[in-house]
Amino acid sequence: MNEPDNISGEKLSSAETDNKNKKEKHFSLADTLQFLFLLAVIALIIFIRQMPLFTVDGHSMDHTYSHGDLLVGEKNADIKAGDILIIYSDVLSERIVKRCIGLPGDKVEIRDNTVYVNGKALKEDYIAEPMITEDLSITLADDEYFVMGDNRNDSTDSREIGPIPKNKIQAKVSHNLTKEYHITTAHLKWFKRIIIIAAACYIIFTILGSFLFPLFRRKDEKGSDSATEEDTYSGEDSE
Repeated sequence: MNEPDNISGEKLSSAETDNKNKKEKHFSLADTLQFLFLLAVIALIIFIRQMPLFTVDGHSMDHTYSHGDLLVGEKNADIKAGDILIIYSDVLSERIVKRCIGLPGDKVEIRDNTVYVNGKALKEDYIAEPMITEDLSITLADDEYFVMGDNRNDSTDSREIGPIPKNKIQAKVSHNLTKEYHITTAHLKWFKRIIIIAAACYIIFTILGSFLFPLFRRKDEKGSDSATEEDTYSGEDSE
């Protein structure tokens, strides 16, 4: 007499298990997409915070960098003479990119259009053309850097705006994305658009999902309940 009860119980538990598996499959794709999107956003935020981007505006760094080149910098990097830096200038009220010529404590001099650091003339193979400028002499403080553009005759740099405090150096340039990977500002604009569209889709998907998914869940539950009742009735009829 007990055997039919066991059979109906087994059918009931089997139906509940199938219903649970359907729900898990139903939501697995949505959960995966949400996780991947959030992961991409977090990775993008970390990248931007640690490796800021900079678009070259002007010709002060010819021929090292060209107008429109997209650069990526590295924050908190060790700075050496010759490194190219992304700087925020309070005097110009904008970000600029220049080459580091003098380090804290150095004495920088310009005599007869030649740059001397601590009395030693620099060999500057990177400058665009011979420099024509006024003589200058300055000793840098413990937190100051002397910077100049590689196109000396068309650059506003420490000769005019003075030494750069360390806290105004945002990053050291590590890569030229345009020359190395052919990534331009146009690609960056499209990337931003894709991120905005993806974010909008994610928000819409989340809002609609909060209303639609419960409806589908209720339908599935009703369907599973009716299937369970039918299995139960069939089990009773078999008795």
